[in-house]
Amino acid sequence: MEVVSKPLASDAAASAQNVDSTDDPAKGWINILVLGTDNREDEVSRADSIMMVMVNVETLKVSVISIPRDTRVNIEGVGLTKINHANAVGQAEGGVHEGTLKTAEAVSNLLEIDTNYYVKIDFEGFQKAVDAVDGIDVNLPYDVQDWRIDLAAGEQHLTGEQALLVARSRYGLAHGDFDRQELQFLLLSSLAHKMLSISNVSRLPEQLQIVYSDLLDTNMSIPEMLAKGMEFKGIKKEDIQYFQLPGKGITAYDPLVGANVYYYESDMDGVREVVSKALE
Repeated sequence: MEVVSKPLASDAAASAQNVDSTDDPAKGWINILVLGTDNREDEVSRADSIMMVMVNVETLKVSVISIPRDTRVNIEGVGLTKINHANAVGQAEGGVHEGTLKTAEAVSNLLEIDTNYYVKIDFEGFQKAVDAVDGIDVNLPYDVQDWRIDLAAGEQHLTGEQALLVARSRYGLAHGDFDRQELQFLLLSSLAHKMLSISNVSRLPEQLQIVYSDLLDTNMSIPEMLAKGMEFKGIKKEDIQYFQLPGKGITAYDPLVGANVYYYESDMDGVREVVSKALE
């Protein structure tokens, strides 16, 4: 199994059980980093959405862990800064791919697990993916009201444009970025459910081609995506476990900004507990 990024030895030692569970192919777990950015590949951009999707090809379990974009992490050559800066730092050093690898390294160090695969997509590409499946059905847990969208809580059928606006929404949410993370997860799981539904399987190769053409960066081929997708065909949205990371908000100096900024400081004992539950 390919390993794109491994946690640093000092971090891995603190959670050997979690690392072993992804290093042992017999356990069936594969970790796929999903990154959403709001800019095209010719621009230096921060990762606006960061999720680790953990799939078990033996038990067909799926767990998703959202990473708060303000999470404070150590980035080599920079110091302590926000995790969503990793993409911009890497991109400035070596282009789009380096931005992906720098983010994968930061996420692996935070969760203390390997990153096996990665998929980076621009939000405009996400919009096209939703339109490729003729829209998605999402059960919104609360009203979503922003300057260009007003949706009531409950079942909603969303077009690609509406899904994009929900993914970008950041105002009027009671719990700020945590509500936004949840909305982005619901959009992703609804898209996966639609693409992998039994009634849609015959269209999956064509739809994957559309999605693939808009990816900014990935180390998965279309045949690999199709093979893994077929293993999970018919999966239900409620079968996908969702986790957020525990922690607290703090204010501290950011070397990239040159000023004090808001951070989310992870509770590392809590993070290890979340990862352990995700891999059960």
